[in-house]
Amino acid sequence: MSKNKKIIIAIAFIFIILWIVGIYKLSAMNSSNSNGSSRNIIGIFIEDTLDITNKYGITNSHPDDQKINKAVVLLNKPLRKVMHASVYLVLALMIIFTINMFFKNKKYLKSALITLLLIIALAGFDEYHQTYVKDRTGDIKDVLIDTIGGVAGILFYGTYYYVYRRGYNAGIKNNNVLK
Repeated sequence: MSKNKKIIIAIAFIFIILWIVGIYKLSAMNSSNSNGSSRNIIGIFIEDTLDITNKYGITNSHPDDQKINKAVVLLNKPLRKVMHASVYLVLALMIIFTINMFFKNKKYLKSALITLLLIIALAGFDEYHQTYVKDRTGDIKDVLIDTIGGVAGILFYGTYYYVYRRGYNAGIKNNNVLK
């Protein structure tokens, strides 16, 4: 393995560690802080969206604060679950990229399996870690949601790997340009 590739793998590994630390930092927030942060972000997004639609004439009304707060409460839980999956999707992409690079892009299925096992372990440990945080609980459903996000990342990378790396790129290297 070349020195440049080793450096890239080391940098990718550092980003993976930082991402995992970020996940665990967010998991260490107590329930009221975590929910409050989520609700604030959703509220800002709704307000900004309404301002933009009003500005460009898409709508010409603005709901009162009570209706906006009701929307925030309704959106909070499902959007938090989407974020669970999204964070693990990104983590899976970083992990599989790094592992597959280590295998010199030759063992995708092995990289995918290792990534899946790491995602399940990290998600499980994250939920276990939350049982020690005030007003938080560990939930097997969250492990499943995180794993689904990780699987989506693995499939996304797999699509790239098989379509580009093995198909399109191989055709270019062999001068088999699609006609």
